[in-house]
Amino acid sequence: MSPGSLFDPLADAYDQARPGYPDQLFADLELLADQPVAGAGVVDVGAGTGIATRAMIFRGASVLPVELGPVMLDRLRRRTPDLPVVRGDGEALPLRSASADLVTYAQAWHWVRVPVAAAEAARVLRPGGALAAWWNDVDADDFHWYQRQQDRLEAMSPGYTREYRNRPFADELRWTGLFAEVATVTCRWHRELDIDLYETWLRSKSYVAAIGDRLEDFLAAERRSLLRSFPDGRIIEPFRTMLVVARVP
Repeated sequence: MSPGSLFDPLADAYDQARPGYPDQLFADLELLADQPVAGAGVVDVGAGTGIATRAMIFRGASVLPVELGPVMLDRLRRRTPDLPVVRGDGEALPLRSASADLVTYAQAWHWVRVPVAAAEAARVLRPGGALAAWWNDVDADDFHWYQRQQDRLEAMSPGYTREYRNRPFADELRWTGLFAEVATVTCRWHRELDIDLYETWLRSKSYVAAIGDRLEDFLAAERRSLLRSFPDGRIIEPFRTMLVVARVP
């Protein structure tokens, strides 16, 4: 997960504007992992500024965040100053074997080498424990404002494609042979935010930052496009949250 520190320059925007996760996600996690979040020992890998960490603590879990980026980790510490944290990545977890009920990756699993990180998760999990990875993906393919945004990103951000997270995540975990059961579920939800916060949300994305010298041009074009669809400056952003849970024997 060496690209983790890529987000350090984006930590402030990330902390301000990244979306949280719907209640349904955690209900689905409990169902697929066959255990409650409350009371679980969780290792939250790629914890970033602690969005998922805090959500699981709120639901009664005991969470150890693991994050590679020192600036991201600093933001997490500021939000939860009494929480122990570990600097590290998912391909070499600095934790003893069979020490966690859940290993979670929120918005982070696509950065790892699957065979390596899956083996590390399986090592750290207790028998019957589960690896859970999830993503908030914007669910706006049917909207012109979103298609215009994606066209612009593909033209301006080197190597970007709107299909970059379109991978068989569940099959990749099955192919490792480490897990007794792998399941996927999705839920849909939305949030409303003003256009300035939406711009901050865009700035928190690595592929937007990769635009480089033309970033301000991109953001200006986005603002004009969004105001055509949302004249009051209040953006309605729909999400599809995908959860993949792999249970060890």
